[in-house]
Amino acid sequence: MVDGGRSIHLPHPDKRGYSLKIKGAGYRGGGVKFGTHVASGPTAPRFDFDGRMMVDVASGHNTAFVGGASFQQAATEFFMAQEFARLNIEVVACVGYGRIAHGEHVSWFSIHEWPTGYHDIGADETETYRLVNINVSRIILELAQHHNKIGYFWMAQNAAGHQVAFDLHPFISVDPLNCSQLSWVMQLAFAYSVRCYACEIFSKLSGNQNQHADTAAYPLLAVLPNATQEDYNDLKIGLLKPAKKMATTDFTAKKLVDLINGTRIGQALMYQCPDNYTRF
Repeated sequence: MVDGGRSIHLPHPDKRGYSLKIKGAGYRGGGVKFGTHVASGPTAPRFDFDGRMMVDVASGHNTAFVGGASFQQAATEFFMAQEFARLNIEVVACVGYGRIAHGEHVSWFSIHEWPTGYHDIGADETETYRLVNINVSRIILELAQHHNKIGYFWMAQNAAGHQVAFDLHPFISVDPLNCSQLSWVMQLAFAYSVRCYACEIFSKLSGNQNQHADTAAYPLLAVLPNATQEDYNDLKIGLLKPAKKMATTDFTAKKLVDLINGTRIGQALMYQCPDNYTRF
C-alpha cells in the first residue's frame, strides 16, 4: 500500500497487527528519482551560539531525492524512536534504516512497524484536535528542557482513540556547550512555528466551515496558555522573519534579544529555557 509521496506498507512477516512501513521507498509506489532533489517543504535552520540563523539543508527535505530520504532523516528517525521509547512516550517503532545506491547517487530509507488501524490525526473542528496539539507541544517542550532534544512530530490514532507518535526526523540534539539561551529559544521557536503552520494549512485544506479562529495557535498553548492567532503572527512575522533577514545583514545578539522580548511567545520561551544555558 502506498502511503504519501515516499512511503509504502508491506505485510509484516513476524507480527500480526503491524505492517512494515518503509519511508523513502520511492515516489508514489515507484522508484526513487535519483539525481532529482525534493526542493520543497520548510527550511530547517540551526541557530549558532549567538542565535544567528543558519540553514541545515539535510535536516529539511532539500537534500533528499524525490521519493527518498536523506541520511540524516533516516538515522534521526531510528535514534529518536529509541529515545521516545526510553522515555515511555508511545511511538511507532523504527526498526532500522539503510541506503539504496544507484551509480554515484545514494538515497536513504527507514523501516517502521506501523500498527494496523492507526491513521494520521487530521485537522478537524473537534476538541480532540486542540488537545492533541497541546499534548504534542507539551512533549516538545519537555524534550527540549529535560532531554536536550528539539524538534517536532505528529500523532496517529486508532478508532479507540489510542495515540502513537511518528515522523521524528526533524529532531536535533542541543546542549549548553553548543547552544546558549538565545539559540535554544530560537530553535524551539522554529519548531513551534512549523507545528502552528501545519495547523493553519491543514485546517484550510480540510474544508472545515467552523474552524476556531485561534486554531493555528494551538501548539503554543503548552508554552503560553492564553495564546491566540496574534501570538502565532508575532512568532512568524515579528520574530522568525526578521531574525532570518538579520542573519545575513547586521546581526547582533543584542538585536536578537530585543526581537525575542518584543513578542509574548518569545518572552515565554526565554522563561522556559533551562538555567544551565548561558544567558546573554
